[in-house]
Amino acid sequence: MDSASKTKGLEKKRKIARAVFGTLSFSTALFIFQACYGTPSDLMRDNKVEGVVTSKNTGLPIPGIKVSWLNQPYSEVTDPSGKFVFYLPVNEEYILRFEDVDAAQNGSYLRKDTIVKVTGGQLTLQIKMDIP
Repeated sequence: MDSASKTKGLEKKRKIARAVFGTLSFSTALFIFQACYGTPSDLMRDNKVEGVVTSKNTGLPIPGIKVSWLNQPYSEVTDPSGKFVFYLPVNEEYILRFEDVDAAQNGSYLRKDTIVKVTGGQLTLQIKMDIP
């Protein structure tokens, strides 16, 4: 083997090693960033609000109902079993809004606003919605 082919082979190995090391370094940096900044940690206690939304007429769960804290950026959409879960900053009282955002899929339901009080850091709701 001549020195030119040895040099090419050595250069190819270095490129591969740089690519592997670069990928590992980038992955490590992303992991550290996510560990430090990716998970919200507000150091405050939050209230857990959960529940099930059902039809007042049939008693069946309603998927696709948007549950939101009125005038705040917090919201969740009910899953196929009508359940929702989200966490809100500690407050004694919340105004929650339940509104149908996919009427074409599961029928149309009237919007419902309700005032709830949370004690003990957790609230479980059973919401029944009417059809128009």
